[in-house]
Amino acid sequence: MGSGLYAHVVDVLGQAIVDGTMPTGQVVYADQLCEQLGVSRSVVREGMRALSSMGLIEARPQVGTRVLPSNRWDLLNPQVVTWRAQSSDNDDQMRELLEFRHGIEPTAAALAAERISDADGNSLVAAAEGMKAAMASGDRHGFFSADAVFHRLLLQGSGNAVIAQFADTVQAALHSRSRDARPESTELNEISLKRHIDLAHAVRAHDQAEAERFARLIIEETLREYISRS
Repeated sequence: MGSGLYAHVVDVLGQAIVDGTMPTGQVVYADQLCEQLGVSRSVVREGMRALSSMGLIEARPQVGTRVLPSNRWDLLNPQVVTWRAQSSDNDDQMRELLEFRHGIEPTAAALAAERISDADGNSLVAAAEGMKAAMASGDRHGFFSADAVFHRLLLQGSGNAVIAQFADTVQAALHSRSRDARPESTELNEISLKRHIDLAHAVRAHDQAEAERFARLIIEETLREYISRS
């Protein structure tokens, strides 16, 4: 129960900060939060420590704990990604993450084609086939869940520990997209699906050039499609 209360405090406060309900510079008072959320001071303190580690708040002597501006946030933290996806920052975040992924995933794909194990290569192909099956049945949640597995396998398959850590960020973004009910976000793209299948087979075949090319195409096409709708 304690961990549940703690997670609730972090989620409520984090979303309020990202939404702007708690604006930059606002002083955060633990006693007020205890009363507002109906939790103990220890739970609030733990929650505030977590938010501080994400760069959302900062405690300073004789100033108190204040909300920090967005340029101080850990924008790659999966929880921050989830909160931004549920705020007015969603569109900006989508573009920013796609641009960032454009610089990472083609390299990750080339490395994965060199280093991935046979078992993980087969799992990558299975994830792409899972996306295909979900699209055929109109299962939007299943599609993005398989997509998240696909990109985690790809990034971890790079054999680079720094790149692999980005998998949590991408997974959070894809899960958030699956919950986006706007009409333009409900379409499952058949061209992108084909690119994922081609990419999976290129990685499993250890074809670095083709793996890099397909990974780049996936991001570029998604980014182009997103910009055209904005």
